[in-house]
Amino acid sequence: MNSEHNPVALLVGQLQNAWQQQVVPEPQIRWVRWVIKPEQARLYEGFLKLESTEHGSIPDIPVVLLTPFEDSKYHSKALIQDWISSYEKDQNTQERLASNALTNDWNLSYFKEKLNDDSADFDQLLLELLKNFQKAMPDAKRHLVLCLFPYTIQSVAVYQNWMDTLLGLGLPEKTRLMVFDQVEQNYFEPLQTKYKTLAKSLSVSLDLDGAMQKLARSGDPNDPEVQFRQCMLEMGNSAAKNNRKRLHLWGEKGLEVTQKSGNKTAFATAHAVYAGMLFQFKEYDTIDRLLQRGCTIAKQAKQAGDETVNAILLQIQGYMAASAHHQKDIDKATDLFCEQAEMAAAFRMGQQALSIYCTAYTLIQKKNPDRYNEVLKRAYTYGKGLPLETLRSSAMLQVAWDYYNATETDIQKKIDVFMKELEGKAWKEKIASQEQALKAGISLT
Repeated sequence: MNSEHNPVALLVGQLQNAWQQQVVPEPQIRWVRWVIKPEQARLYEGFLKLESTEHGSIPDIPVVLLTPFEDSKYHSKALIQDWISSYEKDQNTQERLASNALTNDWNLSYFKEKLNDDSADFDQLLLELLKNFQKAMPDAKRHLVLCLFPYTIQSVAVYQNWMDTLLGLGLPEKTRLMVFDQVEQNYFEPLQTKYKTLAKSLSVSLDLDGAMQKLARSGDPNDPEVQFRQCMLEMGNSAAKNNRKRLHLWGEKGLEVTQKSGNKTAFATAHAVYAGMLFQFKEYDTIDRLLQRGCTIAKQAKQAGDETVNAILLQIQGYMAASAHHQKDIDKATDLFCEQAEMAAAFRMGQQALSIYCTAYTLIQKKNPDRYNEVLKRAYTYGKGLPLETLRSSAMLQVAWDYYNATETDIQKKIDVFMKELEGKAWKEKIASQEQALKAGISLT
């Protein structure tokens, strides 16, 4: 990422420079807002990942959490849970602790115990964790930055209120929050105005399209990987310009390039990308043909021992289901989504499997109540068998609530016992609050 010849790395360098120049010199800053274009979110995600490694360049120490924002009452608790879970699962950290290369001076057991106290003030507890962790860092002079990058936000207004609460309580010394806002909507500008002495907004002009074009064209022009990157870039440009003929030209070229390479995973990927681009033109016959062929090729790659093809298989299955849905074949779409969920489960992708099951039973609910109940029960049964750590920040709360409302009393009692263990005594109130927030829900990504 630090290569001066990598156009994407140069963009990340611009983000690093903005932080160095506008945040580092101001130790009083507690809240930093990146004002970004939604289509550039992945670049900022890459920036966060880089800064979380030894290759990062900003002096602040980032802790990145992707915890979805569901409601203000439980978000701080969810962040603490994810923080502790991530810390305990970090193999590098555990190895360094075991070799005495790192000391664990923050009070981990205290915060784990407090999570079980339903009467605790979790906003205050989160701030206490930040203070405790920062002081326990090897270099306590450096700032600790909690980087929040939720993939979903049920309500932007409620999310803003939650941040307002934390800022009002007062973030500890040498700690900051890093958050993201949309350039056009500018949702969190009121917080910038209210806390202007503590807040900093960063906006960097990035030519991501130009960088991606340079990256796609970089390397040996005879390399099939470079040629396919060029095909994907041109397919995307053609779709953006609504040029169907040109899209087909580059789609077929992508198939030709990857087939000649002999790499079945790449060949299957070319089919998936081409089919995905055609959805806006509603060419379902061509889409289905490409997906069926891509699926066959991907399965051949998997049989040959290439496990990297799993993601492509899952994507193709999802595209098949989406195609059936667009063609209003709800029964077939439900079957395909269920197959996709089973595939995700087989790949040990528990959270994704639950979300896909959720899509499947929601899709069939009005048309076929019996099938709805069958898929819903399957989703709950599958989720109940997953580790509690996996279920947190998953769709299990929604699945359990839907099953609770669709089943008989004796099963409801069992669901209640299980969900109290997973989410606490107020799990029903939590999902009710989420559903209310969802009515006005907005996603920033």
